Amino acid sequence: MIERFLAIMVMTGFLLIPWAIERGQGIFAPLRTYSILSFVTTVPYLLLLSFDPSVMYPPVAQHIRYNEFNDLFLKYTFVQGVAYLCVFAGYLTAGRLSFGWVSSAGMPRVSALSEGTVLRAAVIALLLGMALWIVQVQLVGGLEFLLLNLGDRTSLTAGLGYLSTAANAMLAFSVLLMAYSFQYGNGIGKKICLALFFVIAAISYTVFGGRKHLLHLLLMLLLTWHYSIRKIYSVRPSHIALGFFVAFYFVSVLLLRQGDALEYYMNRPGELLADVLDNVNIFVIQLSYVDTYMFIIKHFDQNDYWWGRSYIDLLYAPIPSTLFPDKPPVDDGVYIRSLMEGWNVIPPTPFWKMYPSSTPPETIGIGYASAGLLGVVIGMFILGMIIRSSYSFMMSRRTFFSLYVFLMVLLNFQLTNLRLAQFLTSFLIAWMFCGVMLRYRRSGRFARLV
Repeated sequence: MIERFLAIMVMTGFLLIPWAIERGQGIFAPLRTYSILSFVTTVPYLLLLSFDPSVMYPPVAQHIRYNEFNDLFLKYTFVQGVAYLCVFAGYLTAGRLSFGWVSSAGMPRVSALSEGTVLRAAVIALLLGMALWIVQVQLVGGLEFLLLNLGDRTSLTAGLGYLSTAANAMLAFSVLLMAYSFQYGNGIGKKICLALFFVIAAISYTVFGGRKHLLHLLLMLLLTWHYSIRKIYSVRPSHIALGFFVAFYFVSVLLLRQGDALEYYMNRPGELLADVLDNVNIFVIQLSYVDTYMFIIKHFDQNDYWWGRSYIDLLYAPIPSTLFPDKPPVDDGVYIRSLMEGWNVIPPTPFWKMYPSSTPPETIGIGYASAGLLGVVIGMFILGMIIRSSYSFMMSRRTFFSLYVFLMVLLNFQLTNLRLAQFLTSFLIAWMFCGVMLRYRRSGRFARLV
């Protein structure tokens, strides 16, 4: 027990490094933000797991014998600590290099946009997002049917991936653009509109049972304020209150997705709060990838590495499965979940031959699966360089598009097939939307603000 606690403390100590590196840049400087998110998604669960190993995800726990747990726990904290150091090293290395593609020469600046252009784009994004959301609802059988079957959300929304991504992106654009417009002034009308746009986006996300979409939107909103309006240098009571709201929301949505829970809690609203408090540990467990990483470490210490074979699946991604029935999954988490279920699979394998669910491995997991600790070192170093490059891109352009790209990289980019595909899709949607809606006039000509 003591050595587990010490391992957690050493690993956590690495997360304090950004606070020495990024002095004077506010609490949401790039590496500080990465450090905060890493702490929240890792340390609380590690402490919980250290005291009570029974909270481990059952498909993972079945592979770990009691006498193996302590050594695996310690090895994971070592791998995770190395991963943090590699991200920081990659970030600092990229900062010392000169990337020609982040030069600001000839690029339009944010001041070229009028307030009206930003507000108009926010309203249009909201209307487009709502229209796409309504189409989604109709395709799954209507709003009432969806609400009564939230537990089957995955099967109901199968095949709607691109439509869902576009709808979610438009709703996020509407909120972020409205917040972005505060640099021109923050009157009461804008505050009301921002709150209204956020509530609409939150309800739209929640109806489809998505919790992390709203969490990402909240983080993007805070970061948009930090980088576009005014830097945030300290934690305020409102931030703490927001954290409690997020935890309550996260657990509530999870409870409402169970069977007839929606109808049950509508008839007994007072019981929802009590049940949320009883299940608050779910918030800590669901946010963490620790179980997945521990399984991957154990499995690939005993089996052959993939040596990057999973990336072959990206070559098949553009081909519709109707034309290629043996198409492997774009989501490499399907392989990991299949391995958890005891299926012997390696990339590339047709999706229909695997377990029909996913456990995303993220960069650490896919790195270890590909080449052990060496794969983690390489992958996390590259991830750190990409984070720094996106930050340089944003600081040189100072446009909404560059800000959005940076936020996508910082909050959701990973070197896995699924995250790469998601990033590319979101990037193209943002590029097209900003290219059409955010334009300015200079010397009688229009130029895209990207």
